[in-house]
Amino acid sequence: MGTQDKLLGALFSNISLALILPIIFGVLIIFFPTILADWLGTIHVSLPEFFWGGVEIPLQHILTTGVAQGMMTCAIPILLGLAWNRWAGGASGFLLSLLYVLASAAQYGAWFTPTVDWLGLIIAGMLAGYIAGALMARSRMQGSNSLKSMLIAAIVAAIVAIIFTTVTFVWYSPMFSPINGSVIDGITYNYFINTVIYVVWAILATIVAKVSTWFR
Repeated sequence: MGTQDKLLGALFSNISLALILPIIFGVLIIFFPTILADWLGTIHVSLPEFFWGGVEIPLQHILTTGVAQGMMTCAIPILLGLAWNRWAGGASGFLLSLLYVLASAAQYGAWFTPTVDWLGLIIAGMLAGYIAGALMARSRMQGSNSLKSMLIAAIVAAIVAIIFTTVTFVWYSPMFSPINGSVIDGITYNYFINTVIYVVWAILATIVAKVSTWFR
């Protein structure tokens, strides 16, 4: 048995999948909103002036809360949609997005406002998983199960999720605010943040979905 086979055997062994990997994910889930968030608070990166007047990029949101949002409302639903089917993608998107909203309500406490933008987040997750699965099923019917087909399906699904999430946030969330007095700048800034979160996680989900096909 070669070194590569031994490495794959160790990585996908029963002990690894059943014990080690879940513990690692659990530690990471706690690490992101605690130690990482405190460390990111000391880092300040601003956009160039020609974007939105040198507005600071919310690294704490993108790399902590944004990670949870990206995984639960985009990556996992798209992964299940690509690797399984549209019903698994849509159902997981609905359930995981709902759990994310409930977790956000617990996190924000008295500052949580139950507005329609949270419903938009749930719908976005459901649509992302369903659309990815539906487009992938169409590609398979045409004889294509390539990484390119998966990536196209995932990006289209992510774009739909970005639109639903951003539009409902802009229209209904009391947290939305103009930038430098410009509503347009505020809208495009939120599109920028959600695009960074959703597109990156859609690409990662596509890679994992493709790798999973090698072990069927």
